[in-house]
Amino acid sequence: MADRCAGAGFNAGLSAVVNPSDVSGGTLRLVTSADVDSLDPARTYYVWCWLLQRTMQRTVMAYAPTPGVAGREVVPDLAAGPGETDDGGLTWRYRLRRDVTFSDGSPVTAHDVKYAVSRLFAQDVLPGGPTYLVNLLDDPDDPYPGPFREPDPAALAAVSTPDDYSLVFHLRQPFGDFDYLMAQPTTAPVPRRWDTGAEYGRTPVTTGPYVVDTHEPRRRLRLSRNPHWRRATDPIRRALPDALDVTIGLGVDEVDAAVIAGEFHLNLEGRGMQAAGQARVASEPALLSNADNPNTNFVHYVAVQPQVPPLDNVHCRRAVHYAADKVALQQARGGARFGGDIATSLLPPLVPAHEEDYERYPAGPDGTGDLARARAELVAAGLPHGFRTVIATQHGKFRKVAEALAQSLARVGIEASIDELDTATYYRVGLGLPATVRERGLGLAITDWGPDFPTEYGFAAPLVDGRHIKRNGSNHNFAELDDPHVNRLIDQAQATRDPAVRRQLWREVNRTVMEHAVILPITHDRTLHYRNPATTNVYVHAAYGLYDIQAAGVREQD
Repeated sequence: MADRCAGAGFNAGLSAVVNPSDVSGGTLRLVTSADVDSLDPARTYYVWCWLLQRTMQRTVMAYAPTPGVAGREVVPDLAAGPGETDDGGLTWRYRLRRDVTFSDGSPVTAHDVKYAVSRLFAQDVLPGGPTYLVNLLDDPDDPYPGPFREPDPAALAAVSTPDDYSLVFHLRQPFGDFDYLMAQPTTAPVPRRWDTGAEYGRTPVTTGPYVVDTHEPRRRLRLSRNPHWRRATDPIRRALPDALDVTIGLGVDEVDAAVIAGEFHLNLEGRGMQAAGQARVASEPALLSNADNPNTNFVHYVAVQPQVPPLDNVHCRRAVHYAADKVALQQARGGARFGGDIATSLLPPLVPAHEEDYERYPAGPDGTGDLARARAELVAAGLPHGFRTVIATQHGKFRKVAEALAQSLARVGIEASIDELDTATYYRVGLGLPATVRERGLGLAITDWGPDFPTEYGFAAPLVDGRHIKRNGSNHNFAELDDPHVNRLIDQAQATRDPAVRRQLWREVNRTVMEHAVILPITHDRTLHYRNPATTNVYVHAAYGLYDIQAAGVREQD
């Protein structure tokens, strides 16, 4: 059982449940500067939206509801037990619980989970979410188009349902992390009779403790109790509040001030407190005692785009790496105290293959960049006086990082203008749409990335595996890197059961990607979060790096 602590304390929520309580009722008041990317479990990809989905939807597996490293483990949710495989990870079998219902009262069956998975193949209708299952299940010689163009359930032969409560997945290649995929929102069951395709996210049918009561885009989201959810059948969710009320659209500094003032219980969004809020919390011990500064598992980085000239020349990309002032970039992220540790390569500290001492592009003894090497790379590129490019960013800390990067690059003649894109659609119609990157000449882009699940594959594959490149607004391999050597290494790593061999293969992936110079790591992020003292059962979930809102309750009844 997780440690429980009645009092507050700085970072108390990293390893213990703060203000434990079994009191139910009231409204959990949440706030965010940006709207949800989608309420359709097939389309959502923001980490804080996945935590919101956790309150509404049950999945085949789920992350354990506990603070500390134990929270990175997946445990059965809809399933009665973990997946079973007897052929090295090619075939996975699950038995589902028989006592789960949808929010309309009808029973959940294996057919509903299979239908949810089938929707992922309709990327022309439902882009945006992770597509691991598509990559593992689809037949490249006879692609399955999804249920809107092929309504026959038998057409997706890679998923079978021997009976109403049995699921069998037949993979194209071994995949040892499959239970983690079963914990993603994409396995939340969807009843075919209620599916409205691209409009499903407006009023999704749920299986968790809450349903969508009201969603006014960019203004408000309210969740109310699902009358057909039963705590006795759900091993994950506490669901203490009667409702969750999310205020959307405040400025990032307004969010911080409002949470500190007690207007909201928690900031739902993952970006953490901004500079002004950080300074205030750090200066007042009473506020600091109600704050947590978790390692988010995210790497904040610059995507360096080889499809945007002159960055199609590797020497130009390497010049950017050498010219970057890592100390200034770290400061823009919130400084060494709250912003995170300077990163020197792709893989984060949470995975076994992380190499603490590996640094392909040293930033000089003071961490401010190696300008001599940057200029030498520009000479090698045939551009000794530098070049022009554009930095894509969004409001808040991303903007501050873009400004620091532009100042760094100007020292060697690289003139970088800043293009601030809309936060809510930053990926869907911005970086995640390769056509936008090309049309707007977004040679550099400020972004961050955390693992879709806490393994090397869960972190790196969407960023560097060429088979994950997508053209429809849900691409995260921004460089469109499709190196056959990298792809082969990834397959070998996923097929081996030897941890030492797996670790070495992933280290070779990391080093090969850094040679391509398409990812400029900035920090292994930490973010500062404030928990209203009236919030009960609050803790940071290690798999998400944010507060696990499904567990939270409220002290006052409002």
